[in-house]
Amino acid sequence: MGNKNIQIIESARELLKAYGYFVDNLWHVDDVHFLCEQKKLPKISNEEAMEVFIIANEQFDGENGLCWPQLEKALNSYLHRKALIKDIL
Repeated sequence: MGNKNIQIIESARELLKAYGYFVDNLWHVDDVHFLCEQKKLPKISNEEAMEVFIIANEQFDGENGLCWPQLEKALNSYLHRKALIKDIL
C-alpha cells in the first residue's frame, strides 16, 4: 500500500474518531481473503468479500462486535447462499 493510501486511511480514521464512529479496527477485504486461505475455502473476489461484510453487518452482535468468529460465520453464510443459488440455476 502506497504512502498516499496510508495517509488517506489515517485521515479517514481521524475523521471517524472526531465524530465518535470509530473503534480502532477497520476491516478489509484482505481479512476475508485471509479467512478463505486459512480455512482452505474457495477464493472469492473483493466484491464477494464485501458481500460477506454485508452479511456480518446483518448478523451483527452488539455484545461481541465484529470479530474473527463473526466474520467467519458471515463467510460461511455467504458461501452457503452462493451454493444454494448455484443449485437453483
